[in-house]
Amino acid sequence: MASPDLVPLKYELFPLGSIQPNGWMRDQLRLCGQGLGGNLFKFYRFVKDSTWLGGTWEYSALNEAATYWYSYIVPLAFSLDRSGDEALVQELKRQAEHFLEYTLENQSDDGWLGPEKTRQTRGIWARCLLLQGLMNHAIADASKRSAIVGSILKFMRLVDKMLKNDYEGYLPKEGDEFDKQWFGVVRAHELSTTLQWLYDVPEASEDRHTIWTVMEMLWEGSRLAKRDWTVFFADENFPRNPSVRHESPNFQHGVNVAQGLRYPPQLYRMHPSPNLWTLCKEAVDRVFEFHGTPAGTLTSDEYIGGLSPRRGSELCCSAELMFSLAYMHRLFGDNNFADRMELAAFNALPAAISPDWFSHQYVTQINQPWAREFPLEQDEKTPFYDVCRYANVFGLEPEFPCCTVNHPTAYPKLLMNAFLRVPIPPSSQALPTILHAYMIPSTLNTDELTIRCETNYPFAPCATLYSISTVQSFDFFIRVPGWATPSSTIEFGEKTTSAPHSEQFIPNVDDPSFASLHRIQIPPSQNFKISVTLRADVDIQYHADKSISISYGPLLFAHTIDFEETTRLPRNHKDQISHCAEVANFEGDEDWKTRVRDHDLLPTSPWNVAIDPTKEMKLISEDPWMDAAKSRIRELPNPVWSKSSSPVYIEASVIEVDWPVKNGTAADPKDVDTSAAGVRGRPFRTKLAPYGTAKLHIAQFPTVNL
Repeated sequence: MASPDLVPLKYELFPLGSIQPNGWMRDQLRLCGQGLGGNLFKFYRFVKDSTWLGGTWEYSALNEAATYWYSYIVPLAFSLDRSGDEALVQELKRQAEHFLEYTLENQSDDGWLGPEKTRQTRGIWARCLLLQGLMNHAIADASKRSAIVGSILKFMRLVDKMLKNDYEGYLPKEGDEFDKQWFGVVRAHELSTTLQWLYDVPEASEDRHTIWTVMEMLWEGSRLAKRDWTVFFADENFPRNPSVRHESPNFQHGVNVAQGLRYPPQLYRMHPSPNLWTLCKEAVDRVFEFHGTPAGTLTSDEYIGGLSPRRGSELCCSAELMFSLAYMHRLFGDNNFADRMELAAFNALPAAISPDWFSHQYVTQINQPWAREFPLEQDEKTPFYDVCRYANVFGLEPEFPCCTVNHPTAYPKLLMNAFLRVPIPPSSQALPTILHAYMIPSTLNTDELTIRCETNYPFAPCATLYSISTVQSFDFFIRVPGWATPSSTIEFGEKTTSAPHSEQFIPNVDDPSFASLHRIQIPPSQNFKISVTLRADVDIQYHADKSISISYGPLLFAHTIDFEETTRLPRNHKDQISHCAEVANFEGDEDWKTRVRDHDLLPTSPWNVAIDPTKEMKLISEDPWMDAAKSRIRELPNPVWSKSSSPVYIEASVIEVDWPVKNGTAADPKDVDTSAAGVRGRPFRTKLAPYGTAKLHIAQFPTVNL
């Protein structure tokens, strides 16, 4: 009997390595590789001395640290361009290959992958991350593909036996050690991320029935464990209020929710239905309606926390949201998913990472007047659900180390989604079709064409210049962001054409399944040029508590707070007092030794401001094009997400107010007195900067009538 087919992805990834970064994205990936992303392998106990590499260190019985690391080191290593970063690329690939070789060489005879030796310690969850790394490694390096696919198939056959044995390794039983808190149970559907790829590769043709059966058992196991995300995201069950301490199942854990958004669409690929497709959209809408932030992520100071701008948003949550939203955009093609993904990528993520990529926060606040161990009064608690008061310090492991080993995954996987291809049936006479989904600076190289994109995106007004070389005609789709105004324009033609064609940059595809796309038919050419100018309007968002936030294009804007920085050796996440020994006791002269530090940022300028939304919000920016011919774009500074680096600001009218401090941080805007009795001094004009560049910031303002 023929195997059932998976619902095809609307847009498919190009092989890893086909897309390389340019401009600010290349700078960011380089900084990541030179920062923690490329150095954890050299010193960090949960990677260098992980049980996965013969060591003894893990931060939990999930044994996930090294697999999180491997899942990002592969796309990071194979995305950077060897021509400009040869030594760095070689080092990153060396790290990835060392882990790969050790893992494959130590695969158990029965097929198990990983260091665990007993049934009680063998949990499936960390293998989900491992297989994502293995999949990308096999795609990027043809010389390793056969060994990797063979190893995955051997493991998959073992999982089939385990799940048939009362869900061994998935649903914990008495005496099991691998997942006492059931975190792996709410995440083990992630195995299908790789298995759905494996299902369609030629090498797995004889195992398709087994692969399908394993995935079906994963869905059924989640139902038996009452961890079915389609139930959680349903309107009648979804939690609309912040999680209540000690009463919330791990369903409401912020990172679990971000990863859980992948459950319905992966299930949809096997069992499509209109109701499930609707739920996929509604799940995203509900998550953001009740727990979203203006920066594009969720309040998730361990568990989902409502809409207060004083609550924390975990860096891991932002990275996983990006992955989920990009996946849903590839599957369904809905522009809303892509727009939301960019909000997290260009706001929440960079705000939580230091410009040099050597430190990060565990949680970031929309209103963050300082980054330090919270000063608490006697018997006072932080506003967070379950993270320590050190969690918004910029450091190595300011809280649980999952963010340390996972945050570098975000931008390499964003780059993988920049250009996508539209599957064309073999019998079709349609032209090959390529979509530029995320207008980040990048270059697509295939055997038959090259598309180079130079851009200052996402710093609207955005200038984007494409240079295309192709031996055959193809349809080129460019995604039109939902925030782009009708004044946006596009020009295109051969470089030798004296007068390129010009038109509005708006959706122009009649087919409703390709809504929000602008289509150009590209002829065979050695130098076809496209220039796009994206314009936006200042957008004021009014919140239920009468506070406001301000955006322009895909960027949230914030009142930037000057700060004084103090630095110390990194503290251990377990007590936030003792030092991380691998840094404190290291006697070599490696560059990372002096750069891996924890940083307090203490305000030196007023942070307590209210804003008058009725006064002019004036955009301050230069023309991103350097010439009338639109052949050159102004370069962005490096690093792009640092204080005073933005090419665009919004000038607004503000005044200092009596803003109380509660629970160690700024009180909610609704608790601020903006009457005549509560204001201080005279109004003044201030420049709001992109949130991602402002490490200390106020981005959800109380309002005042000036």
